[in-house]
Amino acid sequence: MVHRSCVSTLLAGAAAMLLLVPQGALQAAKTDINVEYDKSFSFAGLKTWTWHPEGKGKVLLALTAENDPKKVADRVDPIIIPALEREMGARGFTIAAASPDLYVHYYVLGTLQNSTQVQGQFLPSVTEWAVPPFLASTTATRTYPVGTLIVDVTAPAQQKLVWRGTAARKIQIDRPDAERRKVLEDAIRELLKKFPPKK
Repeated sequence: MVHRSCVSTLLAGAAAMLLLVPQGALQAAKTDINVEYDKSFSFAGLKTWTWHPEGKGKVLLALTAENDPKKVADRVDPIIIPALEREMGARGFTIAAASPDLYVHYYVLGTLQNSTQVQGQFLPSVTEWAVPPFLASTTATRTYPVGTLIVDVTAPAQQKLVWRGTAARKIQIDRPDAERRKVLEDAIRELLKKFPPKK
C-alpha cells in the first residue's frame, strides 16, 4: 500500500472536487463511488480514530487562477468534517484523544474535463457497402468541472494507508446550496457504508 507521505504526490493528477464553484452547485448525474483497501490489513477489533496529525483535509485545485483553495475549503470543510464524524460514529468508531487505531484525512480535488462530439458518432460505423458514411471529425468540444472527494484511512501503528474511498461527480451550475450540501453528505454516507470493509 501507499505510505501516507506519498499521498499528496499521487493525488496531484487526480480529478476534481464535489464542491468547487462558489456561486454554483451540484445535481443530476450520478456520483461514482469507489473503494480500495489493503486486503492484508485486519480491521477486526479496531474501534477508535482521530483526524490525521497533518490536518483534517486539504483542497487541491487544477483549474483557473481565480479558483482559491482556501475559499473552497471554507465552503466544504463545515460540511465534510461533521459528516465524516457522524458516519464514523454510526459505524461504532469513537474519536480518541490519544493512541487511536486509525487516522482519517480527506482531499477535495478540482480540475476540468473535456467532452468531444465527433461527426457521425451516433450513426452506424459502416454502411451496407462496408464504407464509413464520412470521415470522423470533431464538431463540438465542451469543458466542464468534475469533482472528487477522497477519504483516506491510515493505520498509525503500521504507518500506511489501509482504506481509500472516492466519490466523483460532474458539477452542474445554478443549483441551490441545500442541494449541494445534500449531494456531498449523501456521497460521504455511501462511502462510509463500505467501511470497514467486509471480507
